[in-house]
Amino acid sequence: MANKQRDPRLEAYWRNVLAKFRDSGLSVRAFCRREKVTEPAFYAWRRVIRERDAQRGDVRASRKRQPVPPAFVPLAVCDARPGGEGNIIVELRGERTLRLPLATSAERLAELVVALEAAVSEGRH
Repeated sequence: MANKQRDPRLEAYWRNVLAKFRDSGLSVRAFCRREKVTEPAFYAWRRVIRERDAQRGDVRASRKRQPVPPAFVPLAVCDARPGGEGNIIVELRGERTLRLPLATSAERLAELVVALEAAVSEGRH
């Protein structure tokens, strides 16, 4: 990256890689393995492109992307016990499972899923 001469093809390649990463739902490590790119190059190019976008005044591109709320599938209640006992079990990406009391509100459940999925997408797992 020390080379000050910009290669538009190389920048376009990395912009495409970063767009694929944002849409992948994978951690940085898993994505880099799948795409056969090194993590140091990924992080360096992500920083360079953010800086270039900020210099151009492209606020939308330089701003961190807000996580997209996950889509929910219909809930099926099985073997509900009288008195509200039981758990809500949510299967997340990466074979992760979230178990919560049945009394958990839909809003709280959504907050937790969004936070957990955002952490994984950003590589903070």
